[in-house]
Amino acid sequence: MVFSNYVMQALREQTVAQDYAVAALTRAITLAMSGHRRSNGVASVLLFIGPSGSGKTHMSQVLARVLTGSEQTMTCLNCQQVDHSDPLGSFEAMLNHLPPQIPAPLISPGAPPAFQVFVFEQIDKAPASFFDDLALAIDRGAILTPGRLFSLNNAFVILISDLSKKKADQLLGRTIGFFLDGETVVEMSRRQAAALEEVDQRLGQRLVSRVDEIVLFDRLNAHDIVALTEKYLIEIERYLAAFCIGFILGPEARTFLLTLGLEDLNHGARQITRVIRNYVEFPLADLMLSRRLVPGTLVCVKHKPPGNFLNFEIMIPGLASETATPYVRTMTA
Repeated sequence: MVFSNYVMQALREQTVAQDYAVAALTRAITLAMSGHRRSNGVASVLLFIGPSGSGKTHMSQVLARVLTGSEQTMTCLNCQQVDHSDPLGSFEAMLNHLPPQIPAPLISPGAPPAFQVFVFEQIDKAPASFFDDLALAIDRGAILTPGRLFSLNNAFVILISDLSKKKADQLLGRTIGFFLDGETVVEMSRRQAAALEEVDQRLGQRLVSRVDEIVLFDRLNAHDIVALTEKYLIEIERYLAAFCIGFILGPEARTFLLTLGLEDLNHGARQITRVIRNYVEFPLADLMLSRRLVPGTLVCVKHKPPGNFLNFEIMIPGLASETATPYVRTMTA
């Protein structure tokens, strides 16, 4: 298998929609793995721009998992935390919010390099001087202030910026899908040009000129939310299976979750994420901590309209408790 195809498959397995973003990351990873990096050692600088809830932060986490095996290795800063009252010290203030950098592990000659992922969320919320400082850090290959240094060697630097619904429609030109039927490369280039003009105004040309690629994220549609829900439920099933616990979600319960999850498409994945967390993950966690759901049991999740809750029924109750009864919890999203 060609390496780029392997990378693309690994990214797609952990994401929903956003094919253009997957293709952009595949290019960046393939170039970095082959040794095509900046002279200062920075692997790539990418700007993720799109509506809230379209998966920009999630894609950064997926990148960290693909490169390092764990999203916990990702260094993330929310630029809203940068001190606006002292613009001259904004970069030093930023370092106060970063954890101590973990030294890269020693690797044998010829082995793949140890990559790292730096994420700057809501980059457009930082003061103007911050953009110049970050551009200088990218040129140096290190974030340097008195007493502290963060190396950007082999680093993927991800800048994340949200778009309002109105601006997203203007730049992306639609609400469903990334490519329109019959869309040409020229039309796609025009969308990129429109995005470039937008981020130039937000971040300044000095920082934007350091960006290797601007990655546009589209707003998720109903089909994407359904696919995302299936991924979440499969993850829950696999998690419980690791404890030898069975999991069955009835069709009525699935419909109930999707109905709630599709109520607000403007916030993308965040609505269905809250629904799954409140209506499924929390009750299951409560059952496990109360030791009613133990290895060898099977939990069946059902819904009886018009109730605004799910029923959690534990099967093989003799293994859970002698007097086990169906577990019912009323939750509000």
